[in-house]
Amino acid sequence: MTKPKTPPPAAAPARGRGRPKVDDATQRARIVAAARDVFLAGGYDATTMDAVAQRAGVSKKTVYQLFDGKDALFAAIVAEHRDLMLNVPEGDDDRPLDEALASIFRLDLDADSERDRNALLRLMMLEAPQRPELARVVFRHGPEESKTILARWLARQAERDRIAIADPERTASLLLHMVFAPLGFDEDGPRLPGPDERRAHATAAFSIFLNGVVPKRRRD
Repeated sequence: MTKPKTPPPAAAPARGRGRPKVDDATQRARIVAAARDVFLAGGYDATTMDAVAQRAGVSKKTVYQLFDGKDALFAAIVAEHRDLMLNVPEGDDDRPLDEALASIFRLDLDADSERDRNALLRLMMLEAPQRPELARVVFRHGPEESKTILARWLARQAERDRIAIADPERTASLLLHMVFAPLGFDEDGPRLPGPDERRAHATAAFSIFLNGVVPKRRRD
């Protein structure tokens, strides 16, 4: 009787030649960067998810898997670039308070980063007032979150007896209003101070915030 032949081992499946899978965090960062470019180039109304997907080099399905829509993309842009407005260090900060504040409020930006900052501010100032829901998104992920982060830093300085404040949240709000006061509108649209004006205004605001306006001889 002839012994049956053993069948040959199954061939290993061929390895796909498609692109390697990219993790969600990398995809999100790529899409947010692309969305920022598209929003800045054409504004909110002209921006489409198709255009963002094309700019990012991904499918529209991938964009929608990570973001619900344009508002969510805009919120991500605001959050991703918050450090151009406010960069609060973690942990203890032993620098002189005026130097720490200058760094926190990004008086150290180079020319390219200053242009990026102003472009993003201009975009928010133009688009948010026309759309209440978008305004809420910008406020929540921009000024409101910035106030919370700054309040934590101020509370830590108070704990270390470097400043004397009763309400870190209110103090943070006051300081933010002082520093960002030059932002506004004129007949040409959003008014954004140049780097020299911004630094001069912020430095004066820090001095008043830290020292008050009463002469030292009157305080002693």
